Amino acid sequence: MTRTGRGSILPPRLRGPSTAGRPEAPDSDPSAESRVKLVSSIQELWQFREVIKNFVSQDLKVKYRRSALGFFWSLLNPLLHMSVITVVFSLLFRFPMSQYSLYVLSGLVPWTFWTASVDGCCMSIVGAENMIKRQYFPKLVFPFSVVTQNFVTFVLSLTVLLLILAPITGFRPNASLCILPLSFLCIIAFSLGVGLIAAVVTVYFRDMQHLISVGMSTWFYLTPIIYPLESATGEGPIPHAYRYYFKLNPMFSIIQMFHRPIYDGRLPTTPELAGAVVVSLAALLVGMLIFKRCEDSLVFSL
Repeated sequence: MTRTGRGSILPPRLRGPSTAGRPEAPDSDPSAESRVKLVSSIQELWQFREVIKNFVSQDLKVKYRRSALGFFWSLLNPLLHMSVITVVFSLLFRFPMSQYSLYVLSGLVPWTFWTASVDGCCMSIVGAENMIKRQYFPKLVFPFSVVTQNFVTFVLSLTVLLLILAPITGFRPNASLCILPLSFLCIIAFSLGVGLIAAVVTVYFRDMQHLISVGMSTWFYLTPIIYPLESATGEGPIPHAYRYYFKLNPMFSIIQMFHRPIYDGRLPTTPELAGAVVVSLAALLVGMLIFKRCEDSLVFSL
């Protein structure tokens, strides 16, 4: 037994090696700290899973409370939007494309989920100001609950619309639909990543919510949802010289993850699949890192 420090006694197995003559230990690795924070965030989400479940359930009930149509309102928005777009582009402008309504539907419903999630995340922290100041909650719970609630509506809406409108749109179940679970994961990760950044920015700059809404409206027309980038023959409304720039759009590959199995009846191409996975993971990672870096200081700006 040997004395160390102020007369304390430690057994040899608890004493570290002597540091005499050795340089001081370097500062902790920032990347290691980031990994620890990310892991702790996932653990906290799991610990608060019942809270998230209650938030999602409550939001869904409040959303359709005292509504005569209830869940049908979630179907009505993409249905009317699809109908107007189909009439304008397919009938009036003679857009040369078979089963055009199915093409629009397979891209419009995922886009609606994405915009609803980001818009909801914008005000998720600001809207929970009283709850955050009253008791401890991992702040990640609030944007995560928003995305989860919208995802439930998204899956139900897509399933119901595809089945109900099958005689009109020409939708036919096929083996390539097995890729849809990965498509769901990609759009969830991308929506949550962007939503986390939007939530942080909106806390400091409240006008950002309106700017984001305007930006996403513009983004919609830059994404091949109401028009194909190219047809089966290689032709399309977008000149070949500009198609490369449209493919740089992060939402292009993600939307193609739904267009391919639902409309084309085949799997996404390898570049589309790789692009969707990489973009989604990158957005989620960056969003989580930014959110965790600013999480502790958000309460002072509420």
